Amino acid sequence: MLAMSKWFTLTPFMSNRFSKRVGFSNSPGSVRAHVNGGGDDTNNSKNNDKKKKVVVVGSGWAGLGAAHHLCKQGFDVTVLDGGDGIGSPDNVGIQGFWYPYKNIFSLVDELAIKPFTSWTRSAQYSGEGLEVEFPVYQELPQLPTPLGTLYHTQFVRLPLVDRLTSLPLMAAVIDFDNTDVAWKKYDSITARELFKRFGCSERLYQDIFGPLLQVGLFAPAEQCSAAATLGLLYYLTLAHQKHFDVAFCRGTTKQKIFEPWVESLKAKGCEMLEDKKVTDFNFDEETGCVTEVVCGNEAYSVDAVVVAVGITTLQETIKKSAALCKREEFLKVLNLAGIDVVTVKLWLDRKVAIPNPSNACAGFDDLFGCTIFDLNVIHDEHKDDTETVLEADFVSSCIQTWVLFFSLEGKNF
Repeated sequence: MLAMSKWFTLTPFMSNRFSKRVGFSNSPGSVRAHVNGGGDDTNNSKNNDKKKKVVVVGSGWAGLGAAHHLCKQGFDVTVLDGGDGIGSPDNVGIQGFWYPYKNIFSLVDELAIKPFTSWTRSAQYSGEGLEVEFPVYQELPQLPTPLGTLYHTQFVRLPLVDRLTSLPLMAAVIDFDNTDVAWKKYDSITARELFKRFGCSERLYQDIFGPLLQVGLFAPAEQCSAAATLGLLYYLTLAHQKHFDVAFCRGTTKQKIFEPWVESLKAKGCEMLEDKKVTDFNFDEETGCVTEVVCGNEAYSVDAVVVAVGITTLQETIKKSAALCKREEFLKVLNLAGIDVVTVKLWLDRKVAIPNPSNACAGFDDLFGCTIFDLNVIHDEHKDDTETVLEADFVSSCIQTWVLFFSLEGKNF
């Protein structure tokens, strides 16, 4: 789920760097200045004894993360959950935790919990079968970037001559320096056009780059910006070898991480309110600052607010809000798009040998993109099961087709 964060008197900043998470940004200093009513210490010294009230809308990763840091800084924090229950909706999608996620690994250390598997192997499949196997890179000799990932990654079917056609594309990857100029240069063309211009072979595109975009940017190359694609390739090319290692939660993230995290926040004085769907915000017309968060017939007075919800939820709120629908920075949010995910869980009546715990599948056609997980390996509750338990997460435009397929054929599995 995409997350949005906003301190209402600040100008929104839309990040140019490719990311699954698109949002507004501000510095910690500006946050503190805002909730103190401005940067004038003289005017606010008499109010220092009273904690400033901050309401966080949303209780997923972004919402609890904001509450976590605000509590540490001494604010009076209330988290409003819109109805899915405290923590992210946990019955849709399995999230990988990559080696660079230092903030999350620091969090679980702080909570004194051990929710993760060891680093795992993974694979990529196309309609022709196994294409790529990804090892645990930390277990192999460490080579300079990007030699380690190129050398240790096992391309099962792609000939060397096709792999070599990717070399000219490296010039564009290096040229893309994430500046506004670079984004304007490449954002006007699609990823498919980019691969053609730089001479990537058709097989390289069909077997590797096309499926990579399906599972990395959740769309076919014809719908992906060349700039976003280069941002993804920039990371894949220049990241350190061990940064490609991934672990998974040994159960649901709600059970293994969010529940102990929420208890820790409550112990710090954070108030958690469930079934509080935000319908509007009230502003001080003179200052332009938000004064209340409205949930139906209830209103919560605030000094500041953080909105940390999915794109679709935020857009629904903007459309229904008498205040937000008049503000230009929020109207721009209506141009964004979220990612739809459908999860299917399969129980097979016997054990099936699955070489890797996670398996990305794409390239069957423009509608298909999914990741299949072996829950017997990943989740503790299924380790001793006599049957095979799989989870398949389908993304984006493939959903309608596959929901229909599983609703009609699910009885056969």
